[in-house]
Amino acid sequence: MRKKTISSVLSIIRSSGMEINIDLVLDEKPIRTNQKIKTLSQYVQQYPSGWKKRLELANLLYTNGCWQQAIQEYRQVIDRQPQFLEVQLKLGKMLQLMGQKTDAVAVYENALSLIHHEATRQHISGLIAVCRDDIQEAILAFESATSLEPDNVAHWLALGRLQMQREDRVAALRTFETIVSIHPDDLVALIDRYDALLVLGKIRAAQDCLDRLVELASEDFRVLKRQIENRCWMRLVFGELGKQTKQIINLALRLAPDAVDTCELLAYYHIFQGDWATGVGVLAQFTEKHPHHPRGWYSYGRCLFHTGDYQQAASAMLKAYRLYPKDCEIYRALCEILPFIPPLTHLLAPEGSNGMSISLALIVEEMLERFPQRWSVWTTAGRVLVEHFQEIDRGCGVSAQATQLQPQLPDAWFRHGRVLALAGKHQEAVEALTQGWQLLPDAGDYLPSVLVAVWFGESYRVLGDEAKSREWWEVACQQALALMEFDPATVCYWLGKALQGLGDIRGAVEAYQRSLNQQLLYPFRGEVENALKQLQVR
Repeated sequence: MRKKTISSVLSIIRSSGMEINIDLVLDEKPIRTNQKIKTLSQYVQQYPSGWKKRLELANLLYTNGCWQQAIQEYRQVIDRQPQFLEVQLKLGKMLQLMGQKTDAVAVYENALSLIHHEATRQHISGLIAVCRDDIQEAILAFESATSLEPDNVAHWLALGRLQMQREDRVAALRTFETIVSIHPDDLVALIDRYDALLVLGKIRAAQDCLDRLVELASEDFRVLKRQIENRCWMRLVFGELGKQTKQIINLALRLAPDAVDTCELLAYYHIFQGDWATGVGVLAQFTEKHPHHPRGWYSYGRCLFHTGDYQQAASAMLKAYRLYPKDCEIYRALCEILPFIPPLTHLLAPEGSNGMSISLALIVEEMLERFPQRWSVWTTAGRVLVEHFQEIDRGCGVSAQATQLQPQLPDAWFRHGRVLALAGKHQEAVEALTQGWQLLPDAGDYLPSVLVAVWFGESYRVLGDEAKSREWWEVACQQALALMEFDPATVCYWLGKALQGLGDIRGAVEAYQRSLNQQLLYPFRGEVENALKQLQVR
């Protein structure tokens, strides 16, 4: 029988002052922790040489989010009982999450000196490599651990999460499915499998996995978060289905009222209901309460961007960048937002950045330098270089690097193909898109297949092959109808473009209007509004 656990979200303040949220999984819900902490603190002061009560105190401080104090107590426990490997590993992980990577390495290396079991040694070596930002070395270490001890879930989870971090999504999915094949009801592995399926665009398989998660743990915060996001993007926000979605959000709010993820989901629930001001306000309030939370500013910036307030979106995202300039998602968001801000190549950073100015060009170069192993960084940079700086040759060359990093990933070829099309290299674009399409195991399960088919149609039309162009736009229409339920607003947008390409103006207008009625977000929304003005004039 699967062991039932309790998940919660902690707000942790790093020594730098930066705030982060951490998912915590416990065997049982802690009760009266403050009183217990007070009592245990008095006890260890009275009997400072003991370790059992000190360990109990450290564990309570850990579950209560008092990590700086917990770290001090765990260190004293280790001083008294240096052979406690589990405590050393917990301390190392805490230090790692707190951003104290040098201290974490020292703890892990001390633990390594106590261990003779080779699989465990490889696992700890992987943790050390992660702290040193040597992802490739860490992956090799965890792969070694899985080969030595294939039934140990911890090795596989560590490997799969690093593969996801490096954006080796196909390999990550294989890793998580290996765990599920051994332990079908492993909640953590199923959550990771769902996330991998989702980023791969395997929407039906992801939906089946989510249904299984809800069946296993309907009140687990991690499951609730994914369930709410799924329901919001499916626009289940009205009527009885909308009430059900709100009930799930309320449950998540009770479990984690101050988690940025919960606030973000509540914000988009309001936005998809058409109440944009309330939605944006939810995240604005979060940043007021948590001004040193980079993920809060990131979510607020994305929300402002999606509601068309590009200037404020840039300001919020730059605050996230200033707080934590090591997050790839922040860089990618800046590459998406800054092109909408005049002047294109120069924008002052927010207060507190020592007068340093930030430019889109600087963000692109920093991103390439910081995250060279992530394929999406190369296609993002390539698109910016081609579309906004007209650096055609360099942009296409940069984008091509994605297909070298992930030659078996359809998305890498599709995004590179789009960069080639934007560069006017439509024959090469078609070849790249074709390569990606051939790698799809099932286009009917792949949500982005609609937009890819539209891209095919656009490039073939420029090349003068009208028959092929119409063929692909018809494929886009078929895929749109098959996948409409999963993201009706975005799918209707791409359906409108396909119908417009086929010359079905009435159908295109209807699809575009449906996308707006489903609260299509910016920047697509602005494009649709302009298209409707032109089409309705005819």
